[in-house]
Amino acid sequence: MNQSTRRRLTFASCLSMAFLVATMTATAQYYPPPPPTYPPPTYPPPSYPPPSYPPAQYPQRPDSPQQPGSPPAYPNYQNRAAYFSPYLMFSAGHYSGLGVGNGTAATQSGGMTALGGTFGGYVLYPSPGPVHLGIDARLIVENSANSTTYGDKIFGGLVGFRIDGSDAQLPIVPYFQFEVGGVGTNNGTSTTRNGSFAYQAQFGADFPFANQQVAARVEYGTGQLTGIDNTNHTLQTFSAGIVFHIR
Repeated sequence: MNQSTRRRLTFASCLSMAFLVATMTATAQYYPPPPPTYPPPTYPPPSYPPPSYPPAQYPQRPDSPQQPGSPPAYPNYQNRAAYFSPYLMFSAGHYSGLGVGNGTAATQSGGMTALGGTFGGYVLYPSPGPVHLGIDARLIVENSANSTTYGDKIFGGLVGFRIDGSDAQLPIVPYFQFEVGGVGTNNGTSTTRNGSFAYQAQFGADFPFANQQVAARVEYGTGQLTGIDNTNHTLQTFSAGIVFHIR
């Protein structure tokens, strides 16, 4: 290969290299790199405060405590479940009618007073209003001695309905009860008791203590016993005691 041919090959090789470089440069300029993001991301991402529930525009539930600056909550009514209230009272029963009392003839009216206790309890079913309805049951045990050997005896049980004003916003809780049952008495003239059907209406008031779980009570009741010696007799009771609320 002579020198002239070698020069031609060298010139062709350089021309090819220059063309290849120019082609690669044009291709790189045709696909530019993506622009940088702004602002650059931060890691870890910033924390956002959790949303508040319930939203401020809605009122709170009745059992939710009032928060400062929040809208007024609805009234928080007391628990509406039924609850049991046992009680015990000292009671004096005055029993009167034909043939009642020591030395009273069968055709004459007389009376006797027996001392003892009244024990019972009631279940109250609260309602949204101030007046509530319940069921009461009680046992009367009264037996006191007098100048005779027989004593004055009254023993019986009554059950009925109760109406009271537990939510009447009063310092006391007035109530009314009407009950029926059976009561036996010895009329103060016998060693044995004669039983009969009885009914009685009771009026009273409870005086709640500071904790609202215990209350003092006073009560007056009046009614009749029917069918003893084919006559009706009156039974009055005067009672005072204490009542407990299990709720």
